[in-house]
Amino acid sequence: MKNHVISLIRHADRTVFEPMAACPPGEMAEELAGLGINVFTIPLIGELSPARDLKTIKSIMSLLKYNKIDILHAHSSKAALVGRVAARLAGTPAVFFTAHNSVFYEEWPGWKKNVLAAIERFLAGYTNKIITVSGVLRKELLERERITPGKVITIYNGIDPAPYTTAQPRNEVLKSLGLDPEKKVVGTVARLAPQKGVLYFVKAAAILCREPGINFLVVGDGPLREELEAEAAKLGLGERIIFAGHRRDVDKILTCLDVLVLPSVTEGLPLIILEAMAAACPVVATSVGGVPEAVEDGKTGLLVPAMDERALAGAVKKLLANPDAARDMGLAGRRRVQGCFSVSEMVRKTELLYLEAFGGMN
Repeated sequence: MKNHVISLIRHADRTVFEPMAACPPGEMAEELAGLGINVFTIPLIGELSPARDLKTIKSIMSLLKYNKIDILHAHSSKAALVGRVAARLAGTPAVFFTAHNSVFYEEWPGWKKNVLAAIERFLAGYTNKIITVSGVLRKELLERERITPGKVITIYNGIDPAPYTTAQPRNEVLKSLGLDPEKKVVGTVARLAPQKGVLYFVKAAAILCREPGINFLVVGDGPLREELEAEAAKLGLGERIIFAGHRRDVDKILTCLDVLVLPSVTEGLPLIILEAMAAACPVVATSVGGVPEAVEDGKTGLLVPAMDERALAGAVKKLLANPDAARDMGLAGRRRVQGCFSVSEMVRKTELLYLEAFGGMN
């Protein structure tokens, strides 16, 4: 989500729009400020908390009124909840919400799903358009939340492929990560949270480490990091797996991987898949959410069922055993990103919605 928002702002038509942002303090706020826009920090937590949420709504409402905001565009379900309530109270003329992932997690109790679906149906009435990053996510919103079809539109995530098409000094990059450049490197880049399924990557690595000459890399941080490191140690991976934490050089890392694995349990349309494809890195991913809309199984990568470490390991092994086929898939993936998932098209379609909310460019 962070990179999506940054791309929208970085590539915005500043002759028409004056972007501002509101988000919790931290890395995202710092990166947004680096784009030369006004950034306001607000308290925002993931879980529902009436007292804290009311405080956040008041903060957003004050910002909207004071800065005379014409368009509020919320990203993520929680931001969309408090943001749209604030926009309604502030009288903000146009409101948009981009859903980047499923509003629901399967383990949630039925009552919680029903309450959130009812809230979303209510707030949809005060939303110009709800944007989904994949067709399957749009279908979910229509079926589970029974939102009017004309209210929901799909705009695929897009990236600028340029940073991922420059060859990097593989030896130097891998050594900086503590990896042997003489060996194959299979990696994953994700927030270390349950829905990202990194546990299955670790278990797949334990299966694959029976083969000599393969090392593993986990890029990212999150609440499950200690648990995942403990599991890797328990499975005997030892120095064969590196937990690199958060990195700002993911573009360089992707060009040096032999295979990128996305083991997610649930997804919208993950940018990391598009970034890996732009880097011509062969991809193994779970067939969840909008992933199959980006990865064409057997053509631009391999798709496997979610929560199945043996399937992940088998697909990775297949690519490593067939380097020519893997290279062809990587190059086909790059062509697909360049043709279907450009940042310029994502921004153009989004800004067109903004303009339509005000009757065009009159």
